[in-house]
Amino acid sequence: MTEAAETSAPEPATEHVPNRKECQILSAARTQFLEQGFAETSMDGIARAAGVSKATLYAYFPSKEALFRNLIEIECSQKCTDVPKPDFDLGAEQALRELCAHFVARFLTREWAAFFQTVSSERWRYPELCHLYFNSGKQNVLDLVAGYLDEAKTKGLLAFDDAQMAAEQLLHLTISDLPMRVVLGLELRSEAEYQRVMESGLAVFLKAYAP
Repeated sequence: MTEAAETSAPEPATEHVPNRKECQILSAARTQFLEQGFAETSMDGIARAAGVSKATLYAYFPSKEALFRNLIEIECSQKCTDVPKPDFDLGAEQALRELCAHFVARFLTREWAAFFQTVSSERWRYPELCHLYFNSGKQNVLDLVAGYLDEAKTKGLLAFDDAQMAAEQLLHLTISDLPMRVVLGLELRSEAEYQRVMESGLAVFLKAYAP
C-alpha cells in the first residue's frame, strides 16, 4: 500500500457551536455592551451578569476585546440568516422590493442600531474591530444579494456584468443615508419616508439594469 493511500483525507472543518455556559457569557456580554458601551463594560461585570466565575470567563475569552470580536463575528454571520428569499416568479420589481425592505427594516430596529453604534464608537481605539464588522458583515450581505441578482439575470429579468457591483448599488440606492443616520445617532426619517426612498432607489436600479 502506498503512503498516499495510507494517508487519510483531512476531516472537513466543523462550525463551532457554543455550549450552554458559553452562550450565557455571550448573551450577558452582548447586553452589557449594548447598555454600557464597550469602554464602560468590564469583564467583572460580564462574569457577574453571566453567573460565572472570572476564571471560567477567561477560559472561554482571554480578553474583553476577544469577547467583543466573537460577538461581532456572530452578528456578521447572522446578518443573512433571516433574509427572505425573493420569488422572481413574481417579477424582479416585487421580488427585490421585499428583499430591500428587509434590510431597511433591520436598520430601523433599536437592537441592531445599538450594536452598530457600539462597534463604531471604538473606531479609534480598536479600528480592527470596526474593519472586521464592516468587511465581514458587508461581504456576507453582498454575496447573498449578488447570488439573488444572478438568479434574476438567469431568468432574463436583469442584465449586468458584475453581480457584486450591482448588489452594492442596489443596497446603496434603496437604503440611502439610513446607516449614516443610525451610526451618528441622528433623528431618523419616518418609515413612510424610508419606504419612498427605497421605492425611488429600486426604480432607478431596475431602469439601469433592465434587460
